[in-house]
Amino acid sequence: MSQDDSAAFRAAHYLRKGYQGLVSEDLRTYLKRWIPLSILIGLFAGLAAMAFQWLLLGIWHVSYDLAGLPWYLRLLLPAAGGLLAGWIVSRFSPESAGGGTGYVIEAIHHHGGYVRPRSGLFKIVVSALTIGTGGSGGREGPIMHIGASVASFFGGRLKLKKGEMRTLAIAGAAAGLSAVFRAPLGAAIYAIEVPYKNDLEPGAVIPSMIASVVSYLVFVSFNGYEPLFEAPAMDADLGLMVVLAIVLLGAVIGLAGRLFIFSMRTAEMLTARSRLPLAAKVMYGGLLVGCVGLFVPEVLGLAEDEIAMLIEGSITSIGFLLVLFLAKMVATSMTVGSGGSGGVFFPSLMMGGALGAAFASVLGLSPLPLFAIAGMGAMMSGVSKTPIAASILMAEVVGGYAVLIPVMLASVVAYMVTGNQTLFRNQVTRRPFVYDPAALDKVPVEKVMRGDPVTLNSGMTMAEARAATVDEPHYLYPVVDQAGRVLGVMLREQLEEHGEPGDRVETIMVRQFEKVRAGTSAYQAFEDMNAKQISRMLVVGHDDGVLLGTLTRIDLMEYLEHKDEEHRLY
Repeated sequence: MSQDDSAAFRAAHYLRKGYQGLVSEDLRTYLKRWIPLSILIGLFAGLAAMAFQWLLLGIWHVSYDLAGLPWYLRLLLPAAGGLLAGWIVSRFSPESAGGGTGYVIEAIHHHGGYVRPRSGLFKIVVSALTIGTGGSGGREGPIMHIGASVASFFGGRLKLKKGEMRTLAIAGAAAGLSAVFRAPLGAAIYAIEVPYKNDLEPGAVIPSMIASVVSYLVFVSFNGYEPLFEAPAMDADLGLMVVLAIVLLGAVIGLAGRLFIFSMRTAEMLTARSRLPLAAKVMYGGLLVGCVGLFVPEVLGLAEDEIAMLIEGSITSIGFLLVLFLAKMVATSMTVGSGGSGGVFFPSLMMGGALGAAFASVLGLSPLPLFAIAGMGAMMSGVSKTPIAASILMAEVVGGYAVLIPVMLASVVAYMVTGNQTLFRNQVTRRPFVYDPAALDKVPVEKVMRGDPVTLNSGMTMAEARAATVDEPHYLYPVVDQAGRVLGVMLREQLEEHGEPGDRVETIMVRQFEKVRAGTSAYQAFEDMNAKQISRMLVVGHDDGVLLGTLTRIDLMEYLEHKDEEHRLY
């Protein structure tokens, strides 16, 4: 080995040792697993997002960008696209119906994060057909479904556990969202926030951020680095009147969000009651969208141009802005509520932006784009219960963090006004504690027990025992000899109600007690508690029987909860 090679080897050795000293073994293991997996998911989710984008825009171009489109085709195209998409869904992939976000949330909470990989391929096709032919929907639901299906494909091949599959599904959803919205940070936060109404999934933060960044880089390498929309230069002077107006706007948007949720629920209920085949339901939903589109063609499809105009502040007619809000709400409810494949993020942008611009126009507030953007974030926050993600996503989507504070204010108020209402039925309020007693298998009882318990001496009088325990109201107290060996237990009830003050503890104590020896696994102790229908044991030395501590069912549960939280720190 040459001198240079030797120096390089020593440098690498010291770097590795330094890394191992700075990073715990648990974190090193975590990073070794999730960094390559997240990069892999981000790469393929980015490619899937490109395929979805290409197909969607191609169908839209063929459907609407050709010159001289007659009115009856504008009426019938959403129905035709819905019929074909509905037939594909009912024939090949029932899970591809609907928005997509709700299905991913359902998979995260109830199916161990597993999304059937083939459903992602069908989701690309049916979502492109639905939205590309004029259905009112967004890309975020379908692309989250597609990204999660990519994650499930690789997770299944690697035979990951359910908890790992859940994390991977969230990372896949973040990666897909990041690509189509060119918002890596907001997408990662949305993916960990949207499964819950009032919580986050902290264990998926690092994988989601890595996958999100990789997917973003893949997508923008071919489609450009510009933000999705361009906000005009604004003087966002957050004086008292502007802040109060933003708060009031958040409340208005919150009420409008409740109306949107009601409209969607009504469409879903009517669809569920119908005995028609799914393809027919989606077709009739598309026909109603076509009727709306005859009079307000701006609501058809993604409506990206119209959203851009709202952000620019170039739509100022109050009447037209209110019509846009109502028409988009009805069209989206008919599209997604009937089983059509499309998300609600883009419709939320149009509805919130239209109301925000109308609100500012009525009150003579400026700058108009600021209120339109704040309305967009507030609508998204209220109907999907994602106030953090809504704020960051809007800042990234419009390419300017000057709007962050107004969007945050409006989003929080809208979130509170919508209350428990949400577009996603399967969202849960908070992240549940994962109860897995098997995690106790290799944990000795000494790591779980409570040390230094309050003890009684066998030679004590009852008066002395009562005085020693007056400030320590436990269910029972171990009775030990001078060497600390357990002789029995004194129940609290016995201590308070039996025996004269001069009676000795050894004459009243219970000599039958449950004990577990040091070195026994906590899982075995848990099983013994269940088998004997007891809730506590004394932990004694393996050879000498000296009392070491007490072990209760609550101690076991708290240990499991602590380990669950510790795992989610990464």
